[in-house]
Amino acid sequence: MVKTIRSLVFAVIAVSFSASLFAEKVTEGFEDKTVLKKWEIEGDAVISEDQFHGGKTSLKVPAGASAVYRFSKENAFGTVSFWMYDSCVNVSQTSMKTVWNGPHFGLINSDDDKALLRIMWRAKNAPPSGFCTTFTAENQMFTFGWASITRKTAGWGKWSFTFTDAKTLSAAFNDDKEVKSFSDKIEFFNKGANGIVFNGGQDIKAKNETFYYDDIEIELAAPPAAPAKEKAK
Repeated sequence: MVKTIRSLVFAVIAVSFSASLFAEKVTEGFEDKTVLKKWEIEGDAVISEDQFHGGKTSLKVPAGASAVYRFSKENAFGTVSFWMYDSCVNVSQTSMKTVWNGPHFGLINSDDDKALLRIMWRAKNAPPSGFCTTFTAENQMFTFGWASITRKTAGWGKWSFTFTDAKTLSAAFNDDKEVKSFSDKIEFFNKGANGIVFNGGQDIKAKNETFYYDDIEIELAAPPAAPAKEKAK
C-alpha cells in the first residue's frame, strides 16, 4: 500500500501493468517550502499561505510566472490530478485590443510539446468567461477549441488528466465534466508526458489572474516488460 504524505514522495508498487494498476505514485501538497528546488520556476511562483486546499499552503502562480515539474526523464503514460484555485478575474471584452493569453495548465512532454487548458481572451470572439484547450509544439500554438467549463465564482476545483496509452487523452473537471475539445485532439499529444506545467499567463497589469495549485497526484504506468529470451536448445 502506498502511504500518501504531503511532501514530494515516490512510491514503487510491485505490480504488473494493466489499465488500472500503476508502478509509481507521486503526491505533493506544498507543505515543504524547499520542494520547489525540484521544479523549473520562472517569475514569482512561490509557496503561499494565501489560499490552500489541504494543509496550510499551496503553489501560487501569478501572471508572468510559471512552474514546471518533470516527473520522468522520458515520456510515460498515466494520470495526473490536482486542485486549482481560480481567482475568476474577468477582463472586459470591450477593453481588449488584442489577444491576451491568460493562465494555463496541463501536460508537457520530453519535446516540450504541451496539452493545456487556458484562459484566452480575444477582443471579439471569446466567450464571456471560460477555458479553451491548446496544443503547442516548438513554442507555437497549433490548435485550440473552446472547452465546456464555465468559470462562475472564485474557488477550488479538481482537474484530472488521463493519458494511459497512445490512444487515450482526456481532461475532466471535478471528476464529471469531460473536456471534449481536449480528447478530440489526441493526435497532437499521443507520446505520453514527462511533466506538468502551471503558467500564470501574460502580465497585462490591469486585471491579472492568480491561480493556486495544491494536492497533486501523479500515477505513472510501468514500462512494458522486455520479452523473455528463449532458452538455448
